[in-house]
Amino acid sequence: MRKTIKTEAIVLMKRSLLGKDLIITVFTKELGKARLLAKGVKKITSRRLPHIQTGNLIKAVINKKGEYLYLQQTDLISAFSNIKKDEKKVGFLYNLFFVLDRLLPEEQKETTAYNLTKKTLIDLSKNNVTQGNITTYVNQFLSIFGYSKKNMTFDEQKLFLEELIHEKLPNFVI
Repeated sequence: MRKTIKTEAIVLMKRSLLGKDLIITVFTKELGKARLLAKGVKKITSRRLPHIQTGNLIKAVINKKGEYLYLQQTDLISAFSNIKKDEKKVGFLYNLFFVLDRLLPEEQKETTAYNLTKKTLIDLSKNNVTQGNITTYVNQFLSIFGYSKKNMTFDEQKLFLEELIHEKLPNFVI
């Protein structure tokens, strides 16, 4: 049975496979977090490769065949280039995506979390990043996911998240 889904998606991460394929983790409006197989995307003639960089907002056509999801087509909405020019913003972006990847369930619609992620990316691209805004964003995510209603400090969040996901957060620059 085939099912085609057209959706907006945020690229959380990608992993290389042998040959010309990638596995891409995206956060979509309709599917929540999904792992997609992008066949042939590493070919020199592929139009999809520039679109699927970490942190990009894309329009994606996803095809479900059996138990697998395939990335068929993409259009770039925003590359958030202002974020990618600032080392602190990139550090926060990778930390946020690492935590989202660990906390979000597979293929479960999370509209509120998706909207907050998109809003966070837009705000981050327009404004300077401070430890205060980072703490506010992470507190909002923890509240949406139902893990904590209290506002924690940056250090409390780090300890809480490491305990929650049972691994240390990467040491990205913040």
